[in-house]
Amino acid sequence: MQIDLQKITPVLLAFIGIVGIWFGAPSILVKWIFICGILITLLFFYALIQPEQFPEPGKLLPLYLIALSVQFLHFLEEYHGKLYEKLPILFDFAPVDRDAFITFNMVAYSIFILGALAIYGKKKQFMLIPLFFILVGTVANAVFHCLLALWQGAYFPGLYTALIYLILGPMMLRILLRQKGLVVS
Repeated sequence: MQIDLQKITPVLLAFIGIVGIWFGAPSILVKWIFICGILITLLFFYALIQPEQFPEPGKLLPLYLIALSVQFLHFLEEYHGKLYEKLPILFDFAPVDRDAFITFNMVAYSIFILGALAIYGKKKQFMLIPLFFILVGTVANAVFHCLLALWQGAYFPGLYTALIYLILGPMMLRILLRQKGLVVS
């Protein structure tokens, strides 16, 4: 019996991601958010990504890179607004250490940059990385920040840049769904 690495690579990446997050995330809140995000992304991956329907890099990659550049600005907005202190307190957790917040985000962004190579090289087995960024880093992030601001009745750190994701996230999802035939051009 021969193991097809291309078929099990996404599961291995998800497992490595979950272990990495479990041991590297700066708080239990972040651990559960990201672990749930990985599992949901894995389900989407197997439902959406088909090798014969892979999106053309020229369609997805520019939007992905724009979203990633916005993510760096989003990090600055969260950092300067002290999200790492304010968010955990809302959920009765201890504030996150500033250095741990920085480290966790920089590692994540390094991985998301590698995700651009998966898009460019049409490497289906590694598309879990950009799909996670699209689903969790843009769409869920935007919704979460909007809900936080509504809940607080005021601005919450990260809101302004997250609003950009309300446009970019669905645009990228549309490209992926169109490839699956779920969205009409």
